[in-house]
Amino acid sequence: MDNFYLTTAIYYVNDKPHMGSVSEAISADIIARFKRLEGKDVFFSTGTDEHAQKIEDRAKEEGIDPQLFVDKASKTWKDLFNMFGISYTRFIRTSDADHIKVVKHFFQTLYDKGDIYLGEYEGWYCVRDATFLKDSDLKSGKCPICGEKVQKINETNYFFRLSKYEKPLLKYYEEHKDFLRPESRYNEVMNVIKSGLQDISVSRKSFKFGTPVPFDKDHTIYVWFDALLNYLTAIDFLKDEEKFNKYWPADLHLVGKDITRFHGIIWPAMLMSYGLPLPKEIFAHGFWNLEGEKMSKSKGNVVNPIDFVKEFSKKAGIDIETAVDVTRFYLSKEISFGLDGNFTMDTFYRRYNSDLANDFGNLINRTTTMLYKYKDGAVPEEMVRDEKIINFINEQEKIYLKEMDKYNFSQALDAVWNIINTLNNYIQTKTPWKLEDNQDALSSILYTLLEGIRHITILLAPFMPFTTKKVLKTFQDDPASIKKMEWGQLKVGIKIEKLPPIFPRLKRETADEENGKEENFISHEDFAKLDLRVAQIIAAEKVQESQKLIKLRISLGDEERTIVGGIALHYEPEQLIGKKIIIVKNLKPRKLMGVTSYGMLLAASDENNLSLLILDKDVKEGSKIS
Repeated sequence: MDNFYLTTAIYYVNDKPHMGSVSEAISADIIARFKRLEGKDVFFSTGTDEHAQKIEDRAKEEGIDPQLFVDKASKTWKDLFNMFGISYTRFIRTSDADHIKVVKHFFQTLYDKGDIYLGEYEGWYCVRDATFLKDSDLKSGKCPICGEKVQKINETNYFFRLSKYEKPLLKYYEEHKDFLRPESRYNEVMNVIKSGLQDISVSRKSFKFGTPVPFDKDHTIYVWFDALLNYLTAIDFLKDEEKFNKYWPADLHLVGKDITRFHGIIWPAMLMSYGLPLPKEIFAHGFWNLEGEKMSKSKGNVVNPIDFVKEFSKKAGIDIETAVDVTRFYLSKEISFGLDGNFTMDTFYRRYNSDLANDFGNLINRTTTMLYKYKDGAVPEEMVRDEKIINFINEQEKIYLKEMDKYNFSQALDAVWNIINTLNNYIQTKTPWKLEDNQDALSSILYTLLEGIRHITILLAPFMPFTTKKVLKTFQDDPASIKKMEWGQLKVGIKIEKLPPIFPRLKRETADEENGKEENFISHEDFAKLDLRVAQIIAAEKVQESQKLIKLRISLGDEERTIVGGIALHYEPEQLIGKKIIIVKNLKPRKLMGVTSYGMLLAASDENNLSLLILDKDVKEGSKIS
């Protein structure tokens, strides 16, 4: 069995968890679950970073022992991860006894090699981020990471000879282009290395809550030197050589973009100094904003994930586990992984209603309702195979696997939704309710739908572990596995338990109540910003590898442009040529499946149908709608 060792950065216990911080753990969990789905032996490590001056200061403020403070704070993070289904193998803490042993050993080894030495440090220090900073690093005299004030310090510290590893690091980066992703982070770190590396301080004398330097009790090992070593401790470095050699080097370190330099420069240099292989890949993801602004305690716009899930559970009438899955799905689907994202209640509710309630939930509901009406809930025999739809599902599954291997979660989910939308359309085109006199055809259609749902549920298992487990249990097919995705493994004759609606549609009024308003009014000024125009379709074609998208070439009278619309399940391209439609002309361009759309067409839809807004009189293209 292949091994896969995956880590998150460990979380600073002085911070309260928010939606942005939990999203990293969710992303790592999705990767871990996917690798297990493939049959790999996965070791997934996450945990808490507990040694810092700020922790000691906070404990003193509250009048408690620092260890009691971090015990309580670490439990908060662990409880949150358990609630969100984070399937870690080890939840490591930097106050763990085996970790402290590793840190002392590692520090001593580098000192004995001459790579750690005693020296003088004078410069800036950010207590909040435990970061040493140069004048050129500061932004308006403050920390460039957290924006807080920095301290000027002058200390006798131990230093790590980072400068010694400048050329080895540069050579390694040049030979391993995929060591750090995405490319923008790789280029950023390469530029730092090329500009020259300076030795860094790796001890402090101003606080004691941490790991003491083994040969000098007056010094405490720098929190970042300490924290990075958690990746070794987690897999029993110094304790179980066979286990350590099984999993090291790590296959993937998943970190935030703000700590790329620690992981991309200091960490590999430390490993080079000790003589250990470097991790295979580091992936630095972006951050989540809330309603367009960066989440921060000072702005008061931090979303508590537990409170959010509990509140949404009540509003949607779903259990906590389903609400967790909805949140996991949204955070995975809404952005391309690695980029910054914008969490908005409007898009959250829209994803829930459109993707989950209307598409996935409705497909399960309609299919099981027909199964009970015509077959008393028992899986019928597939009398005639529909090779066309099976081939399409197989093609989308290949796309899904390819995108998941690249951690392209949103694109992988696009492939799943192509299957979901195709099966929903399959119901409409095959009209099984008209086939009671043709039982062979009816049985084959129902089997195709049920087997398709089984495949979809397996693909969604990494993203929505609680919901998919419930569905697969009713199909007598738990646990999920890629090996179970061969067509026809759904057992004929078993009875499918009829589930209540998994994602009950959430009325728009409920979403508006969330924002404290009865209706979602916009101002006349807001409406005036929309440039709505009449456009004539002059060419149309389906977008490759997409079941849902059609690329339109439209005329606005004095110009032509391309627009992409998700209407392929309801219109054939040849039906559209010559029609006059309404578009939003001044919408920001957006790339869909590799095609840039310059505007948006308008359409009306309900649970089953979609209709373009087509003019009933011949109005000149380019005319403004007002």
